[in-house]
Amino acid sequence: MKNLAIRKTAGLMALIMAISMLLPIIAYAAGAKFTKGTYNPNTGRVTATVYLTDTVYQSLGQPATVAIQVYSNYSNKVVGWVYAEYKSTDSNGYYYYEVKVTDATYKGYRNVSFNFYYPDDTLIASYTPTVVGNDPGGIFIPPVTDDGDDDAVKANPDGSVDADALKKALESGSATIEISGEVAKLPASALTGGGVVTIVSELGSYELPLDELNLEALAEELGVSLDELVIVVTIAELKGAAKEEAEAAIESTGATAVSAIVDFKVEAVSGGKTLYEFKKFGKFLKRTLNLTGEGDNLVGVRITGNSVNPVPTQVGDDDAAIFSNSNSVYAIIDVAPKSFADLRNHWAEKDITTLANKLIVNGTGADKFEPKRDVTRAEFAALIVRALGLQASEAADFSDVPASAWYADAVAAAAEYGIVKGDGTGKFRPTDKITRQELAAMVVRAQALAGIEIDLSSAEVAALLAGFKDAGQIGSWARAELAAAIESGIVNGTSANTVSPTATATRAEAAAMIIRLLDNAEFI
Repeated sequence: MKNLAIRKTAGLMALIMAISMLLPIIAYAAGAKFTKGTYNPNTGRVTATVYLTDTVYQSLGQPATVAIQVYSNYSNKVVGWVYAEYKSTDSNGYYYYEVKVTDATYKGYRNVSFNFYYPDDTLIASYTPTVVGNDPGGIFIPPVTDDGDDDAVKANPDGSVDADALKKALESGSATIEISGEVAKLPASALTGGGVVTIVSELGSYELPLDELNLEALAEELGVSLDELVIVVTIAELKGAAKEEAEAAIESTGATAVSAIVDFKVEAVSGGKTLYEFKKFGKFLKRTLNLTGEGDNLVGVRITGNSVNPVPTQVGDDDAAIFSNSNSVYAIIDVAPKSFADLRNHWAEKDITTLANKLIVNGTGADKFEPKRDVTRAEFAALIVRALGLQASEAADFSDVPASAWYADAVAAAAEYGIVKGDGTGKFRPTDKITRQELAAMVVRAQALAGIEIDLSSAEVAALLAGFKDAGQIGSWARAELAAAIESGIVNGTSANTVSPTATATRAEAAAMIIRLLDNAEFI
């Protein structure tokens, strides 16, 4: 299918160029314009919106797609082309095209710009996109043509990496290190320019954004120079008793491992001694695990002792990507399929079943899910924490959340990461039924944690809420977050002109919002 798409696209581009050669070379200063765009250097995801005037649109033969150049201003070179799809025509006769790139083709470049050329090699529109965190997307793009700056650096048998080779590779913004063993030993002096280093082994890979390390400050804090500091990245399969314990934990869930069970670590080492271990990060880091088996319900899990917890997972043909903000032991497992008798023909059946097979939602017993049952604040906090694979560092500071409560750890994690807040009196009110506006606010905060920030002006908030006749019921504290939830597609109205902000949310609604969150963050 992809080859067919490439051939069709190539044919279209050939036609466009052939037409353009017949056109007079004149300035189309207003022939095209970018209205918005984003670029995520950590994931390579690209979004852009460009419009064409009728003159350009007709001259190009009313194309279904147009080509946009991605140019690295830092490296002074073209790094590839993306294809924007036609979306609509506005009342002024402008033709709007959008592109959303979801793979890692453009990962690691710095200071890029988007360029539109017409009729052939005349630049008529250029745009510097906003640099963002993880960004939603959804269409196929053709392979990038590059000059090989991403060629892998091979580590020595002991895992050590040449500083000059690493620094040179990072000039493009990213570097791939291939290791034959369990560790990569990266000289800190070569890592101060920023970028992303990807460690690749026979077990999988680990993407390490260098801005998460803050090496100069760390070296000062540890009392060593950068030249003395080595960052050791470990990708090691569990063995012996540790492996047996992890396998038993997986089996206790009724699942089977379809990858190696791997311990990921990042440590700061000097003189052969570990001075500091990076256990948590400010963003979700990507790791991949190569698949050793097959299954219908694959999900990445973090294994701690006899505890098995899901983490955001994207399954590919030969490997699976997992996203987590902490280092730990991870594996890909195949979960026994789950279904619920009371979901047959329910509007949320697919979403709920998907989350159940990802170990994110549970039934209520006796083959039931009870989709119409209300959700409490504690239940939804637990749902978000499981969906994002979060862990708490300490107990929650709420007087009404006892340490013995089943939800204590989940509420603590949600509070630690700013997803939930108290009521201003030191209480969380865990057993209160959650309202739609509370649910929306929590999901938007979780989405921001995943790297998707929806920054709306007060005028944009007002415009988004103006179409709902019950907008006056929205709490002042919730207006911006509810508007952001609507803008990002997390929340839909309960009718054409109502959003029901104070209505209690059901288990089905909660599951649907979690799926939308994971879709937006490219976490599923």
